[in-house]
Parts: sequence; structure tokens; C-alpha cells
Amino acid sequence: MYFSVTNRRFIAVWLSAILLFLSVAASAHSVEHIDDGAKTHCTLCFHQHQFDQVLPQQDVKLGFICQQYEPLTTVQPTLALTHSVTYLSRAPPVSL
Repeated sequence: MYFSVTNRRFIAVWLSAILLFLSVAASAHSVEHIDDGAKTHCTLCFHQHQFDQVLPQQDVKLGFICQQYEPLTTVQPTLALTHSVTYLSRAPPVSL
């Protein structure tokens, strides 16, 4: 099955958002039962304790990749203009 890059990115962002939401919801749910004791836990808490060690849990280590760029050097052309007189004329007389 072929997924384009944008679809893969959309699915990854969506799954990350769901994972973040569910982790917050699970921690908020476990705080509700903190004072109740072990016998009043709901079925979700019972299964969480039962299956807690099934998946190995590790700390997330994100390797930061430094962005590399090539310095852009533009050569500006230098234009030297010199004034050259191509005609022989004189200014108008000072007094008319």
C-alpha cells in the first residue's frame, strides 16, 4: 500500500497527538484512584497493572540533528561610471 510523504506525515502527527492525549488521560485517571485503595480500582486500572510489564519501557532519547546549510555568496558586479564629455559647448553668459 503506497502512502505519500504528506499522508505519512499527517498520520505520524495524528498518532503523536493521540499518544499525548492518552498519556495525559491515563495519568489523570490513575490520580483519581490514589486515595481509594487497591479494591476500588476500576477494570482499566486492573488491566494496566496486569499488563504493565508486557511492553518494555525506555526513556525517550531524541537525537538532535544540527541543520546544515551552505553559505550563499553572491558576487555583486562593480560598475565604475566615469563622466566623459562628448560635446564642446560653453555655458550661457553670466549677464544678459
